[in-house]
Amino acid sequence: MTEPADITVVEPVLIRPAVPTDGAALIAAAAQIDAETEFLGVPGQPHPWAERPDAELRSLNDSGRGIVLLAVTKDDAIVGYLSAFTGHFARNRGNVFIAVIGLREAYRGQGIGTRLFEEVEEWARRRHAWRLELRVSSLNERGQALYRKRGLEIEGRIRAGVFRRGAWTDDFWMGKLLEPIPGRRLAIVPTESAPVPAVAPSEAIPALREMRAGDGVAFRAWETRVAESAPFALKLPSEVPTADAVERDLSHPPKDPRLWLVATAPARHGGEAIVGFASANIEYGFRMQHDAFINVAIMPEWQGRGLGRKMHDRVEAWALDRGVRRLTAAVQAPNRSDRAFVAALGYETEVTMRCYSMIGGRMIDRLRVGKLFGA
Repeated sequence: MTEPADITVVEPVLIRPAVPTDGAALIAAAAQIDAETEFLGVPGQPHPWAERPDAELRSLNDSGRGIVLLAVTKDDAIVGYLSAFTGHFARNRGNVFIAVIGLREAYRGQGIGTRLFEEVEEWARRRHAWRLELRVSSLNERGQALYRKRGLEIEGRIRAGVFRRGAWTDDFWMGKLLEPIPGRRLAIVPTESAPVPAVAPSEAIPALREMRAGDGVAFRAWETRVAESAPFALKLPSEVPTADAVERDLSHPPKDPRLWLVATAPARHGGEAIVGFASANIEYGFRMQHDAFINVAIMPEWQGRGLGRKMHDRVEAWALDRGVRRLTAAVQAPNRSDRAFVAALGYETEVTMRCYSMIGGRMIDRLRVGKLFGA
């Protein structure tokens, strides 16, 4: 992200939401802005929406899950933009992530960045959002000044976040709580009786394998169970995708590297039951290819038997084979067992995202944790 430099421009600029017909012009403007700053996309690297920007904007507008604001001249030329997105689920939909803010070099220092922030904050408040957040380079002092001016505070430091200026540099995570804030009280992880397992853990040793076509039904059953039983799960049972949607994801993997690993055991009535899931994702865009995002979740009755560590070791080895320098994961702050698990694996807390989600009427902080490799 970048905040404008001090260059005088007399041409008036209007701030307005992007519409689908802006798609091609937005991609061209983003490429120009990337070429004029070191803090956004890599020049020459295609924008994630490059292949169908009009459809992406239409989907965003129809769903209400995000907004792209444009800074345009009187001739409707795009000279800057801001994109922001709400959380994926009902419990964190009040969290708005500002993904990008960028301006053409000739239009920096004119207060346009401030106006873009004012507009996105108003948009967030209309949707009853309770939080804004963004990520910014520790080298981007001008950008940080703008964000502090708009009330954002540094919530943590992502160590060795991005390779810039010939060295691995840190990024800051910044957040702003929007008023009124519901009662901010962290809950205690409830003590729950263990559900009746599909198969007694002592009777079978789970097998680890990559997910494959045909796993949709079993994976949906696993994810529904986790949504129902995991303390502070972000996803509600009603938000679990259908088996058909899972199958579509399996048959159309993303361009960026991804590993989906499952632990399976014999089901009571034949076939396999998924009892654990682990994933690793590497995003090549926006200088992120050195970082793998990790997730591990185990059925309650299989926890405490070393299965989670075994699955994590597999996805970590996969990520290291692809040259990553760090791993990133996230846990809900009140979840003591998850915090102990990631600490035992060598992760350190880097960011505390205040009031990231609302669960049971309570605001819950989220921790972003990191594990570094190499010098």
